Amino acid sequence: MDKIIFFHMNQLGDLLFSLPVLKATREKYPNIKIYCVARKNLAGLLESTKLVDKIFLKVGSLGAEIDLLAAIRKEKIDTAVMFSESPETLLLAYFSKIKNRVGFKTASLSFLLTEKVEKIGVPSLNNNIVLAKSVGIDNVQKDYLNILKVNRESDVKVSFWLEDNKMLNKDFYVVSFGASKRRQEKCLRREVWIETLNKLAQMKKNVVVVCAQWEQESAMKIMKYVSKDVKMFCPENGLIELSALISKAKMFIGIDSGTMHLAASLGIKCIALYGNTDPSQIGPRPLQNHIIIKKNSAKNIIANDILENIK
Repeated sequence: MDKIIFFHMNQLGDLLFSLPVLKATREKYPNIKIYCVARKNLAGLLESTKLVDKIFLKVGSLGAEIDLLAAIRKEKIDTAVMFSESPETLLLAYFSKIKNRVGFKTASLSFLLTEKVEKIGVPSLNNNIVLAKSVGIDNVQKDYLNILKVNRESDVKVSFWLEDNKMLNKDFYVVSFGASKRRQEKCLRREVWIETLNKLAQMKKNVVVVCAQWEQESAMKIMKYVSKDVKMFCPENGLIELSALISKAKMFIGIDSGTMHLAASLGIKCIALYGNTDPSQIGPRPLQNHIIIKKNSAKNIIANDILENIK
């Protein structure tokens, strides 16, 4: 095997679950050429790992897909590993003339695969480990620690921001309460966050609420009822800048989300809030390093559940 390409899923948490496979591939086959196909917003994190030789960007338009197909085919890659199960992914690998195409049996066009692997439950690191073994990569670590690297430029920028806001390294809590529109069932009730943030301010805790640029409007519906001592950080340069901030935090508090997994991957202790999803499958890794608060529904989690664990 001289060249291998990994087709990533579109969500941050799913990308982080795939990084241990990339690391194991590089360790086992140091001279192999590694390619990845990923969304643009995730490319910076992939680049930071220094594990990938080339990243192909998923754009979405038909013209871009044709160009992507041509670019991949030109590389004459012999093996594809598909974390993604989307029809577009399998068609792309097939028409790129990649000889060995490995993916999950549950993929909708699985007949296009040359090797199919069982998947248990939702996308997870455990499933990705099984997928990796099918191509001879059997040295995958069971967490995503020590793979991402913080960008120096973002690190300096974040340090200035903390200084301007009178915060010190490892002396603040990061809070994230947002979720994508399709995953609103993971969210806590708004009043729970308002109570939690105000009580943390009363306890003289330094708190930074993080959110993406597109989440700002929604986040402000909570922040307008919260003490001015609680700061909000919306990174201009996306996930690389967010990583730099989180890496300097004392603790992360947030719902089951990609941001929570980002914090865990950076070695930050999490208070991870779960409703109907299963932390044994998709909890922060390694699970024993973190505090898990789980109820039948995220709407049943109250402020005291969080505050007691901080105390």
